[in-house]
Amino acid sequence: MTKHLGQELYIQVEDPDNAGSYKDFCGITSTDFSMGPELVDRVVPECDGDRTKPAQVTKRAGNIDLSFSGNGIAEVNNLTKVIFDAARQGVTKNFRVHVPAYGHFTGSCYVKVSFAGSTNEDLAISAEFGWESVPAFTAV
Repeated sequence: MTKHLGQELYIQVEDPDNAGSYKDFCGITSTDFSMGPELVDRVVPECDGDRTKPAQVTKRAGNIDLSFSGNGIAEVNNLTKVIFDAARQGVTKNFRVHVPAYGHFTGSCYVKVSFAGSTNEDLAISAEFGWESVPAFTAV
């Protein structure tokens, strides 16, 4: 089994000056990507015996969730200002998430950006992304 470093899971944003070309979301030092179905409870009541017994609960697959986020140090440059503007205006931008040894997901996303900091520390950033529609997947 091949092991991978966390830095191999990364987020890129489409270059506003060069459509179809993607650049790293600068300053992001940790990323999180999850995929899979939301689990929905399936409650099965007791029908053939003692109805006072608790119902049994099983699970079934619900909607497929593909979500990602990133955290790091707020690196303010022209590209991150485009991301910050998208968050402020509530508009989408094209993003790409690279999952090591698996592939990448590309599509239009909404982004929510949070900033936090202490007086003598670097300003921290946290970004959450939501796909506008099902992203394109390209296997590697």
